[in-house]
Amino acid sequence: MLLVNTDSVQGKEMEILGLVSGVGVPPVKVRWTTAGMGKVIEEGVERANQSMIEKARALGANAIVKVFYDKESSEAGVRIMVWGTAVMLK
Repeated sequence: MLLVNTDSVQGKEMEILGLVSGVGVPPVKVRWTTAGMGKVIEEGVERANQSMIEKARALGANAIVKVFYDKESSEAGVRIMVWGTAVMLK
């Protein structure tokens, strides 16, 4: 599945299928260090992407454009949110 943060894919026509989103919460709580946060965010992004991709595939998409990420952190941990537009590239 192609994920891009642009409005379109150069040289491709596309059919817009709908808005999709995903949320990723890393599986373990780690110490709030620079090295630890990098791993936590990476795992959260991966989980958020997978959640969003599953929803896009259910719509028949082969790409997601206009991908946007946000992060929410608290003492309990980190949550990564992602949104995008599911499309069928032609």
